[in-house]
Amino acid sequence: TYQHSDLEGVQKVERSMAEITQLLSRFTDLITEQQEDIFMIHDQAIKSKENVDKGQDQLVDAVARGKKSTHPMASFIVLAAILLLLFNWITP
Repeated sequence: TYQHSDLEGVQKVERSMAEITQLLSRFTDLITEQQEDIFMIHDQAIKSKENVDKGQDQLVDAVARGKKSTHPMASFIVLAAILLLLFNWITP
């Protein structure tokens, strides 16, 4: 009986060790899968930052171009239209 209980104890420890080995293998697989996802997310974050930087540069350029363009012809047309309305209002 003493040997029988020792045998059962050893078998129980052996089963526990097998389960632990399976769990460690599963954890290793999951970590490997997550590592690939993390690398992919990291690469996408870098690309997103580059795109944001390019977009910011384009916005700065657009603001500079907007300040340079005054459209003198459009100002002349608006002024002429106001003058025509004024003359139409003044003359009966």
